[in-house]
Formats: sequence, C-alpha cells, structure tokens
Amino acid sequence: MLDWDDYRLVLNIARFGRVAEAAGHLNVTTSTVFRRLAAIEDKLNIPLFQRDNGHYVPTEEGAAIVAAAEKMEQETASVARNLFGESQTLSGSVKITTSEVLSSFFVARHVMTLGRDHPNLKVQVVSSDRMLDLSRHEADVAIRPKRLCSDALFGRKLATIRWATYVADKRHRDVKGQPDAYIGHAGDPRLAEHFGSIAFDPNAMAGPQFFSSSLILRAAMCAQGDHAAALPMILGEVWPGLRRTSDVLDTPVGDLWIVCHNDMRRNRRVRAIFDAMIDGARSDKELFEGP
Repeated sequence: MLDWDDYRLVLNIARFGRVAEAAGHLNVTTSTVFRRLAAIEDKLNIPLFQRDNGHYVPTEEGAAIVAAAEKMEQETASVARNLFGESQTLSGSVKITTSEVLSSFFVARHVMTLGRDHPNLKVQVVSSDRMLDLSRHEADVAIRPKRLCSDALFGRKLATIRWATYVADKRHRDVKGQPDAYIGHAGDPRLAEHFGSIAFDPNAMAGPQFFSSSLILRAAMCAQGDHAAALPMILGEVWPGLRRTSDVLDTPVGDLWIVCHNDMRRNRRVRAIFDAMIDGARSDKELFEGP
C-alpha cells in the first residue's frame, strides 16, 4: 500500500518531530510534507501522529510504520556501503560531514589540495553542526570533535582541540592578564564544565552582556568590540583582527577524529580523504594545540 517514499516521509517526521525539520532533510517544502502525510493517512484511514503544538509523536500504528522504515533504511544503507566500500577507483563522489568551524578553518585548505592531486574525485563537504549518520550512509566520512561511540565505526584521532582567550587586535597591546568582559556562550551547556565563568547562562542576572551559540559569530563579535572570547585555536589563530591574550587553556575541549563506517574503510576514495586530513592535521598541529 505504501511505497518507499511514503515510509521515508513518515520516518523523517518521527525522527525530527516537526514538519519543517523533516522537510528540510527531505529537501522539499513544508506544504509538500503536510500534503503527502495527509494523503498517506487518508489512504490508511488511520492517524499516524499525535499533534501537540507543532510537535509530532507517532501513534501506535505510526510507530509500526517507523520501525519498518528503519529496517528498510538500514538494509538499503548496508547494501550501499558494501558496494561503495568495495570500490577501488579514485574517481566519483565522496561526501564529508563536519562542523561549520572545521569545514571553514581546517577541511577547506586540505580538501582543495586533495582535489588537485585527484582531479577525477568529486568531494562534497556538508558543513553543519548536525552530523550526518554514517550508518545510514548519509555521508562517507565524518570529521568530528568527539571520540568514537560505536563498534561499527573506524577512525583515527587527528588532533587535540585546545582553546585560548582572544581579543580584538585594536585593543591596547599593553593590557595584561585576563579581560573583565567576555562574550558568553549560549548553547551547549557542557562547555561551562571546561570554561567555568566564561560560559554563562544568558538568562542570569550577572555575567556577560553579549552571547553567541556560534563560534564563528563569537569570533566576529570579538573582533568588532572590546570583549574577549574563548575560542578554539584553529579558529582564533587565523581569524582576522584577533590576537591571543592567554596561554593555551589547560583543559582540552575534545579530540578531533576522522571517522568512517567499517564497511567503508578500504574504499580508495575514503582512504584518500583520510590520508589528506591526517597530513593536514599534522601540518596544523600548532593551530590545534598551540606551540
């Protein structure tokens, strides 16, 4: 009764919980998702989701369809990984998923060198703080600021990610010690464990006046004003108009890893990405970890 596109639509609505996010992942409009979901529910004559203020939760029948869709997705991804993993050509496409900071300030330099060395290789870099799922074959290679978390993945540590404190270069160069005013962090609360008072709750009565959840935006704000910012060195050391005012912070925020699915580790295109990024991290060691 349902085709794969129907199953995929229901799966993504359940996975994201909201129509807009599901539509973005499926690369269609929200109106298309609403229309297709209504058609599916009319066809089955049962509701597949409970709607609560824009949030979609599968009904019992919807959950059964989601479970079936996940099995089909896993089987399809497994076949695709196995076929791609056996390829030994250095032509064709390969997809990398990574964050906005790493894509702009690390991957960009070294992936361009890779392209010159292998002109028949088509490299797609997906820059997003939402990492694509390697098990579902949404990407072939991930470059992540976190350790491996699955036996299904193969990876190599590229670097230790170190941070430091930066100010706008136009500030008086004779300023000593740590500045009083920081740009606070509005985002992942785990960063507060590493930086203490540097990462404030924007709803608190005391603390910084300015906040950003984006590291790139924080660097841009820092370069324009009188507030300091704690930044990963791979960003702070190369951002125009910033200078470092602290030693490298003692606590590393994480390790940088390059990862692929075990099924993909022998694919020549994937190996070419690994080799280029390993060499790139070696040449960028001081940018990641300091002198």
